Amino acid sequence: MWGNLGRRVASSRFAAAFLRRTRKGSSRLTERPPKRSKALHVGEIYGFVGAITTTVFAALYFAWAYTPDAVLHALGIYYYPSKYWALALPVWLSGTAVAIFWLYEGMNLALSEPLHSLRSLQDGDPGDMPLTQVNAMLFDR
Repeated sequence: MWGNLGRRVASSRFAAAFLRRTRKGSSRLTERPPKRSKALHVGEIYGFVGAITTTVFAALYFAWAYTPDAVLHALGIYYYPSKYWALALPVWLSGTAVAIFWLYEGMNLALSEPLHSLRSLQDGDPGDMPLTQVNAMLFDR
């Protein structure tokens, strides 16, 4: 019984000494990760403030939208927008976004040349060969 205890103590001392030697001699274990600079970038600050602001306003919006009028009156809040706007505002904003995308696409289609127009053709090197000669070679057989 006491023999095993001596072996355990000896083996634990051996392991501790081995670890000390390994840590001193090994560059991998003693290297520390590079420290991050203390300076914060402006984008990190703006992103954090924007995330907090968005979260606060979203919480206030949902609290206002889902809280009954009686509870708001009991809290002493009497001046607030109509609950109609809780649904109307997101619908109007979504409809406006879709209309802007359609308007952008329609303007691009209206301003582009027709597919059969010669003005829509481009050549990488205009001095190489005239377009009429290219058309004659390709389409006149």
